[in-house]
Amino acid sequence: MASEAVLKYLMDTNRPYSCADVTVNLRGAYTKNAIQKALDALSESGKIKCKLYGKQKVYAALQLENLEENTDTEDYDTKISRVTNILNEKKGELKKSEAYLKNLLSAPTNDMTKTQIEDIKISTDKLEKKLNYLRSTTEVISAGEKKTLLGEHEKSLKEYRKRKRISSEMLEAVLEGCPKSKKSFIEELCLETDEMVNFKLKTV
Repeated sequence: MASEAVLKYLMDTNRPYSCADVTVNLRGAYTKNAIQKALDALSESGKIKCKLYGKQKVYAALQLENLEENTDTEDYDTKISRVTNILNEKKGELKKSEAYLKNLLSAPTNDMTKTQIEDIKISTDKLEKKLNYLRSTTEVISAGEKKTLLGEHEKSLKEYRKRKRISSEMLEAVLEGCPKSKKSFIEELCLETDEMVNFKLKTV
């Protein structure tokens, strides 16, 4: 009978098919009308499951271990919705990670920072030696030279204070959204403050 052949086919393949699919796959052993009647009868008896997708009916066999319970599995639309939500969450996480990575790549590397620090130390040592020499020397300089030196010193002092203020503001802005303390954050970035290296401005 058509019902037995259709049920066996669905059980063996364990895949969902439409009436047209079953008719073609049974190679014309039964007419399309006979196949449709068999599918409807099997569906009503609970031996197979019928799902409606738009205007098309799709049938799938219930395997032996599920015949007693005959409970509906989770709807495919629900699965798709759940997976889509998970995908959107992962996309959001990926976007944040990419932004964080971009910031890291744009920041100077440890080697670059160490080189800059060494250059600044060398420059500072030279300037301190020159300043100590100028303080200890008895050589008299002209009023014009003294004015120029004082002007350069004042200019450097203003630039130092400006950069220190900007650095402090940047650090405070970052710490607003950071759960870490200021001390631990500075240690993690391997930063050195004036207080940490006992740097003090020398007035002239």
